[in-house]
Amino acid sequence: MTTKKSRFRRSTSSTIQLTERDITIFLALEQHRFLTTDHLLALTDGTSRQGITRRLRELYDAKYVDRPRAQMMALSYADKRPMVYALGNEGAALLANRFQMPLPDVYWTEKNRRVKEKFVEHTLGISDFMVAMEIACRTSGNTRIITKDDMLTAAPEATRRKRHPFRWQTRINWNDQWHELAIVPDIIFGLHYTNKPEGKNKAYFMVEIDRGTMPITRRDIGQSSFARKLHSYADTFERKLHLKQFGIKNFRVLTVTTSDERVETMKAAFRSEIADKAPAGLFLFMTKEQVQKNVFEWTNGEDGVVQIGRLSRRLSFCSGRQL
Repeated sequence: MTTKKSRFRRSTSSTIQLTERDITIFLALEQHRFLTTDHLLALTDGTSRQGITRRLRELYDAKYVDRPRAQMMALSYADKRPMVYALGNEGAALLANRFQMPLPDVYWTEKNRRVKEKFVEHTLGISDFMVAMEIACRTSGNTRIITKDDMLTAAPEATRRKRHPFRWQTRINWNDQWHELAIVPDIIFGLHYTNKPEGKNKAYFMVEIDRGTMPITRRDIGQSSFARKLHSYADTFERKLHLKQFGIKNFRVLTVTTSDERVETMKAAFRSEIADKAPAGLFLFMTKEQVQKNVFEWTNGEDGVVQIGRLSRRLSFCSGRQL
């Protein structure tokens, strides 16, 4: 009789021969922090979900990858919920030795054990979007992602020296008082269109993954709200802080949220709060459901439909989870 393996208890592992696909998995986990089985199947161009599930179990038993325990509650109430993976001790050691990656000197199993469910969920929302974008770029054949590391390498020296280079201070006038507020996008990346002429072939994006829990507006601008983010991005646009921070000449803010109703509330906040400070096309909105249905048309703050290059209908990947 075969005993069913525990999901979160490693079995005795025999020596395994690593493959290039395994290396791709480790690199993807290092880049994204948390990924599901479905993400990894897509990123490795796999066709057999059963096959990659079996391989991930072997890599887990051998400590190359890890399974954050924060997902245990979600697995207990979700039907056919894909397993979430993180980089393990052996996987981190391999990347550090093979690619000389400056990875944190930490015990990765303990690092993964300490994360909370909300953090894992939010990070997976980011992974959903970026994996979809990567698959779309592969499909297009003439577009590549400019990662935040690429952007940092090309950024001004003052930014490269900062402890938190992807956070910057904005200045907001609220009730006739000036406030210094920091903004940190959930994701920042660019697209390089290789079939377009130099000077017109790069676009940059700051992404907000909204889970529907943050208030749209608040009386106190010092408290977190979506309107506060709008003001900070509008100030970034007005004073060209993106040029100072990253050396980029353009950017758009992409927001992926939970429902059409919430999109409308966000657009109403744009119109009432900052329509006189920033163009409607600076802010683009989409729902998670649109992603799931492969309807990749963004709407701007004034209800206009916007497509981003030729990728607008090619983001074919989605893990099917809730944001």
